[in-house]
Amino acid sequence: MKILYSLAVIIALAFTIPFSANADPGRTVKGVVKDSTGYLVAGTSVKMLTGTDSTTVITGADGTFTFTNVAVNQFSLVFSSIGYQPLRRRFVLANDSKPADLPPVILKIETTMLKTVVIADVNPVKLKEDTIEFNADAYKVRDNAPVEDVIKKLPGMDVDKDGNITAQGKSVTKVRVNGKDFFGGDVKTATKNLPADIVQNIQIIDDYGDQANITGIKTGEPDKVLNITIKQNKNYGYFGQASVGGGHDAIPGVSSDKESNRYVASANVFSFNGDRQLAFLGNLNNTNTNLFTFGGGGPRGGGPGGPPGGNSSSSNGITTARSFGFNYRDSWGKKITAYGSYSFADNSVNTISSTIQNNLSSTNPSTNTQTNNQQDEKLNHRVNFNIEYKPDTVNYVKITPTYAYASTNTTSDATSLLLRNSETVSNYSLANLSKSTEPNYGVNVLFNHKLNSHGRNFSVNVGAGSYTINKYQNPVYTYIDGARNAPLNQFINTDSRTDSVGTTVSYLEPISKKGYLELNYAYHYAYTTADRATDTLADDGNINRYDLLSNNYNSTFVTNRFGLNYRFIDKKYNYTLGVVAQPTLLKGSSIVDGTPFTTNNNTFNWAPTARFIYNFSRSQSLSLNYNGSSNQPTYTELQPVTDFSNASYPVQGNPDLKPEFNNTLSLKYNKFNFESGNVFFSNLSFIKTDNKIVANTITYPRNYAPNSKLAGSILTQYLNADGYYSAQGFYVFAKPWQKRKYNLFMIGNISYNNNVSYISNVDSATYNMTTEKNIAKNLVLSQGARFRVSITDVIDAEASTTYSVNTSSNSIKQANVNSNFQTLNLGLNGKSYFKDWTLSYDYSKMIYYGYTGATNPNILNTYVERRFLKGNAGTLRFSVMDVFNENTGYTTTQNGSYITQTNSNRLGRYYLLTFTLKLQKFAGKRPTMERGGPGGPPPGGGPGGPPPF
Repeated sequence: MKILYSLAVIIALAFTIPFSANADPGRTVKGVVKDSTGYLVAGTSVKMLTGTDSTTVITGADGTFTFTNVAVNQFSLVFSSIGYQPLRRRFVLANDSKPADLPPVILKIETTMLKTVVIADVNPVKLKEDTIEFNADAYKVRDNAPVEDVIKKLPGMDVDKDGNITAQGKSVTKVRVNGKDFFGGDVKTATKNLPADIVQNIQIIDDYGDQANITGIKTGEPDKVLNITIKQNKNYGYFGQASVGGGHDAIPGVSSDKESNRYVASANVFSFNGDRQLAFLGNLNNTNTNLFTFGGGGPRGGGPGGPPGGNSSSSNGITTARSFGFNYRDSWGKKITAYGSYSFADNSVNTISSTIQNNLSSTNPSTNTQTNNQQDEKLNHRVNFNIEYKPDTVNYVKITPTYAYASTNTTSDATSLLLRNSETVSNYSLANLSKSTEPNYGVNVLFNHKLNSHGRNFSVNVGAGSYTINKYQNPVYTYIDGARNAPLNQFINTDSRTDSVGTTVSYLEPISKKGYLELNYAYHYAYTTADRATDTLADDGNINRYDLLSNNYNSTFVTNRFGLNYRFIDKKYNYTLGVVAQPTLLKGSSIVDGTPFTTNNNTFNWAPTARFIYNFSRSQSLSLNYNGSSNQPTYTELQPVTDFSNASYPVQGNPDLKPEFNNTLSLKYNKFNFESGNVFFSNLSFIKTDNKIVANTITYPRNYAPNSKLAGSILTQYLNADGYYSAQGFYVFAKPWQKRKYNLFMIGNISYNNNVSYISNVDSATYNMTTEKNIAKNLVLSQGARFRVSITDVIDAEASTTYSVNTSSNSIKQANVNSNFQTLNLGLNGKSYFKDWTLSYDYSKMIYYGYTGATNPNILNTYVERRFLKGNAGTLRFSVMDVFNENTGYTTTQNGSYITQTNSNRLGRYYLLTFTLKLQKFAGKRPTMERGGPGGPPPGGGPGGPPPF
């Protein structure tokens, strides 16, 4: 019987195998996933369940998914996507093998935080109208790493050695946590101190201001804002970290010309309890580590002979930093949210620099060689506070008082040698003492009222403030050779104050289902007083008033801006078209040595406004923006008195200046491929300025008008000129492999400036003046490539190279002046992990071309680290910074008046031993997400949607 049964099985198999070999392998099943607004949902995990088997695919950029070789006609599909409610649907197909196109699957947007969903891979990037959102879980870092380590891995993001961040080629000016300013928006406080493992998303936002976020009408140039959202299950708990360390400039066994002790002590504590968030930061060190970044007012950039603006690095000089701060956020009941911060810093900075400045001229070119040893004592206080009040669903009020105080005491010893046609024009040394205080305070109130449920809205924003500068200078000159133009010993007191008030009113009227009409009006009034008193020390020891260098000055700047905008909103695109009319009034008066000067300029500018957003999909977008805006002259540019605090480069204002008017056009294109993971970000911008405020440098001969204070000097005055324009471009392409374990980045920047200036020369025989217009075409170009390997707890390393060019061409030709500077930067940095040990290395090789006397430094910073204690709470680190002791900085500045190259000191070789203790505890409670609450949307409209008010 068993034999018969075996024969039957063999016969059955013999007939079955041929038929199975030729059987249809199964059908193809296709489908598409959308959300409730009609957008295609890319990056959705789709799992097919067939009995005990399952197969998972990810939707592509067009929201489609495909299963092949489906052998059954009944199955279930499970859909999972971050930000959407999970969905499970069962399908029964015809009993055949024909391909099947499933009906569209609609996912509902999740309004509360989902429980953990296990999917094949997280969606790393989301593109919205003004926001690029990165999922922090897609960019793995080691436990206890700071947020900064995640940001370094994000495509289009760059973090320099000082912690400054650029996004898509533009500087990030503000940081928020859960949509609210953190430490007043100070960039480094959050990125260097918050632990990465509590972060859900990192967003890069083009922010047009609170009022624009509410109304949805966005014009002007946005700020780059970085917003960090905290995971809901980390919103209850605390995190604390403290570090202490000491070291020395000299490495054991290696000689050092100058030795000094190095020390560091820091602490930070974060406490999260739902809506209530508290943070404390403190830092004490002499290792050039600044906890906060404080801005300042004053004129636009340094003048000729001063420190070159635009290229200076905060790492120049040696800094001793003492700082601490406190940040607070809480909900005062259900209707009020309050948040604010206090920041304090007391820094000492020693900077030693040497500068070669070539002053352009067709007939009298000159070269100025300068050295400077400067000690700055800087004290800063900053208070920011915000109160948001939402009494009901139709009203919203935000009150923001601010206060800042800065004081600086500076002592410097400098030398200056000015040569013209190989002849010494002036040669002197300068000892300078200066003290300044700058209190700055203001308040801003935003009120918004929703008039109906269809989008009719009224909002008003009112602000007022006062900015004061009280400055004392005592420059003392010792003339060695050449002209003696400035008084030997001056006592200069400058007191300036600007009081301003402004308001913006907006009314929004829906005129169709998708169209809105906005009327807006903006008024700004600024009144400035600037009193300058210069005394000199006479030979008999008496202090005398120098009337020619003293004056009392005041000016009033008033703008009225009228705007009409139409906004249309559709699923895939939206646009704003409008027109702006802006009359301005600039008037002022001054008396110098008994001579009155008056200013009374009325100008009228109008410009269209345009903004267009097209969302090809959730992973591809294009935006275009155009706007016009005016810019008032500074009081330094207006004040008709000569400033001789720099003997070779005096400065004199022009009371007849007109305000500038900027026309700005920008274009952005972003694309992310869900299937390959490729990222491409790009932006272009173009600025044309009417009535550009430019420099007119006047070169006076050494023998000019005996006893004249201008003899041998190069005087800077200011004029209005047309013809200025600039263009900037940026792109980044990122190619990942194996879930971003390997990444290739290609990054390019380009900027072109058509600078305008005037070069004047005074004839040494006749004293007649000739003036030429100089067009300086400046090109700055850089191209970089980076390859990154990131394997969690194994290695995180990056090799990079960047080639940069800074070159200019002047219509006024001048021989023997180099205007072509190039830099090649080769780098290798990373961390290798050996269980609880970490080896870190950061090497860069700078190769300079065109810089006089430049060296090509090799810079290597390295440390060895050991984690221990329960939960790796303790860390012991031994660091050696600038191993080869070659750290130095070379920069160049080029414009229509001069070309400079500067070499500044930087912190050199030292070693440091530090101990760090980290403690943290987070609860798993998930609070409900409310509008404006932690992790929820701000009290404004979502990108692309209709205004909420």
